[in-house]
Amino acid sequence: MSAAYRSAGKKPAKRRLISRSSRKPKQNGRGRKPNNRAVRTRRTQQRSTGVQRQYSPLIQGMFQQRQKKLDAPMLLITLMLLGIGLIALLSSSYPKAYYSSDIGPFYYFSRQLLFAVLGLAAMWVVSCYDYHKYTFWAKWLYLVSLIMLVLVLTPLGTSLNQAQRWLFGFQPSEIAKLAIILLFATVAAGRPKSVHSMKSLMLYAALIGIYIVLLALEPHMSAAMILVVIAFTILFVAGMRIWFLIPVGIAGVIISIVAYFSMEHVRTRIHAFLDPFSVASGKGWQSVQSLIAIGSGGTFGLGLGQSRQKFLYLPEPMNDFIFSVVCEELGFVGAVLILILFAYFVFRGFYIAMHAKERFGALVAVGITMQFAFQILLNLAVVSGLFPVTGASLPLFSYGGTALMMQLVEIGILLNISRNIPPSKRD
Repeated sequence: MSAAYRSAGKKPAKRRLISRSSRKPKQNGRGRKPNNRAVRTRRTQQRSTGVQRQYSPLIQGMFQQRQKKLDAPMLLITLMLLGIGLIALLSSSYPKAYYSSDIGPFYYFSRQLLFAVLGLAAMWVVSCYDYHKYTFWAKWLYLVSLIMLVLVLTPLGTSLNQAQRWLFGFQPSEIAKLAIILLFATVAAGRPKSVHSMKSLMLYAALIGIYIVLLALEPHMSAAMILVVIAFTILFVAGMRIWFLIPVGIAGVIISIVAYFSMEHVRTRIHAFLDPFSVASGKGWQSVQSLIAIGSGGTFGLGLGQSRQKFLYLPEPMNDFIFSVVCEELGFVGAVLILILFAYFVFRGFYIAMHAKERFGALVAVGITMQFAFQILLNLAVVSGLFPVTGASLPLFSYGGTALMMQLVEIGILLNISRNIPPSKRD
């Protein structure tokens, strides 16, 4: 007892001990502010729970996938290539659209821009949809693409430049590429031993053989070659033995010989490839004009929009030979920079395949990446005169709504596979 209280004759009041846990926070506005981070976290959890309860399992799965990180370099390089491709398409397609009386000068560019926007939206949706569920849709997509390829050969199909490849304005062969990737990856991942015996491989050969026959009737041999390369790559990565290459190579040689003697357009294109300047006014016109465009570009090019060959010299400046216009306008330096971007795109695709969580995702990523890689190389070989003219377009550059949409959808699948890559130790 202190001296002051002792002199006054009073006893000090006993202090009540109140634990911190029993203290109630003030309810008025002048009380302590709540933890904003905790409130935001709680609201996000409540919102996610509400979405999962309110919508269907499809939307739930997409919402859950969206929370995972995707491969940012792949997304960035895709947007860069798409943007450069749209600029190149505007420059290469302007003259042909301008000299057409029934369409405006920006006809091809505006349509490609529309398909690019729709394709980017589809790419984002697909990147949020769990790719494991494609194992169920693979066989149905194969059947749908097969039916569409058959309908192309009927009066419903559309002919252009002596080829009947379109059905109601789009090419079913683009859907067939994705169908064969998903189907082969599904079977090879579900039955790993199916790629180890020749008897089982005959089933794969039959599935791809039906496509080849239908595409040869259109004719569309570039799509047939791309499908064969995709199928072979998936089977090889899945574990197909090396010595199986011998019968595959023999079959390829036999098919090439039969195509040479039975298809006139194949024979004429090979002759034009061997000596394009001897038929410069005929079948070799495209190759000759493409070589002139590439050579005219020099080191730094004539300047963006200054190409001369696109003024009704190149037959398809905005499609198969768009890279020739790019070389003429941007020169060797610009062409090399674009090739570096394509090379990095392919590298990221194989990186995603190598780090995929399981076998199915790895095989799908390999198939999609190989499709882009082979199609890029095939187009570059054609425009530079290293391969006969086949009609293979340059991905993300050439004009074509169906092709661009399907390419962006396939990139969306790659991005979705990257969302499911296990985090590294550094992460």
